[in-house]
Amino acid sequence: PIAVPSRHFFHLQTMENVSLENVDQMLDNYNGQEAFEALSKMDRSSEVEWRLANAIYILSNDIEDAAERRDKINEGFELAASAFEKDPTNAEAAKQAAMLVGTLSEMASNPLEQMKFGAQFKKFLDHTIELAPEPDMVVLHMRGRFSFAIASLSWLERTMACRVFNTLPSCTYDDALKDLLAAEEIYPSLDTLLFIGKAYLGKGDIDKGHEYLTRVAESEGVDAVDEEQIEEAKKILDDF
Repeated sequence: PIAVPSRHFFHLQTMENVSLENVDQMLDNYNGQEAFEALSKMDRSSEVEWRLANAIYILSNDIEDAAERRDKINEGFELAASAFEKDPTNAEAAKQAAMLVGTLSEMASNPLEQMKFGAQFKKFLDHTIELAPEPDMVVLHMRGRFSFAIASLSWLERTMACRVFNTLPSCTYDDALKDLLAAEEIYPSLDTLLFIGKAYLGKGDIDKGHEYLTRVAESEGVDAVDEEQIEEAKKILDDF
């Protein structure tokens, strides 16, 4: 997951009189449940809704059942989209919406559904970059993964994507690596390392691909999503 995995903090703070600054500390420390409970007591402003979406994203990473996780992520996306609709200048709302709908795209049941979610992802990512010109680790990671997804399309998938996007962006594995490696310098999350490895394999650099995938495969996960990424890295390595 795109968050620093620390699972302690803030048990002494009562839920009454909790500020958004307090909630941000909870979210930064990956305490999704506490953040969710605190935010649920607040009026649904744009600032509250995108934080609720973030808390829900954190909670979703502990859900092992795919259908249940997808429902939770969709709930978070609807909140983030609502937050952005309420305040179209809110870069954090756009970022949360992009992150959540991007996850929905990856969990889609068929290529067309995946691309429709992907088009929404690109829309919210573009809003995020426009509103916050200095990309942070999350934005770099998301933009890198989008470039990877476009670069790895088959001919048939590319044809379908052109119908969804109208004009399909021109993205290469090198484009993906530029952003993903920049994200890794800020914080080397497992999903960033995984996609760096996959991007290197995509461009034919087997040694570099193996290097990054091995780092993932030898890591210890903190939640269900981490474990899935570790297993994916091991499977890719076993296939070579």
